[in-house]
Amino acid sequence: MNQAAKVVLGVALALATMAIVYLGAQRILEQQHISDEIARLRDGLYRARITADRCQRSLTSVENELHVFDARLDSMRARVDSFEALDIRGVAQEQYQAYLETFDAYNDSVDTWGARERQLRAADASCRNVILGHNSLRDSLQQVLTELRAG
Repeated sequence: MNQAAKVVLGVALALATMAIVYLGAQRILEQQHISDEIARLRDGLYRARITADRCQRSLTSVENELHVFDARLDSMRARVDSFEALDIRGVAQEQYQAYLETFDAYNDSVDTWGARERQLRAADASCRNVILGHNSLRDSLQQVLTELRAG
């Protein structure tokens, strides 16, 4: 084999080796990037799950408190109705002050109930957004894992 052929063969061999090393390094970097992406998504998913669970527990607690408040409100309404039902002519003069106090307390409680109910709706909307974010992260992680299996 002549000298020029040996040089060409040597250069080709060196280029082929460099290409293999380069492609191997690219593959390693790509795998590291995918591993980092999976770890980031899993961490985000874990944090989102904790946040969603806390949100759901908080929402359940507020909802239960509203049900208790609602029962108290029903009781107050029954008391107002009982004052009004004593006599067809209206509330007796000697009970009128107690009736007004109960009636005013009931009306104030209705306003409070409405404010709490609006807060519950706002908390529910916020929780829905947290859950949607969690689901989006889960879908992203699932997509990366599916692509990894396919590739």
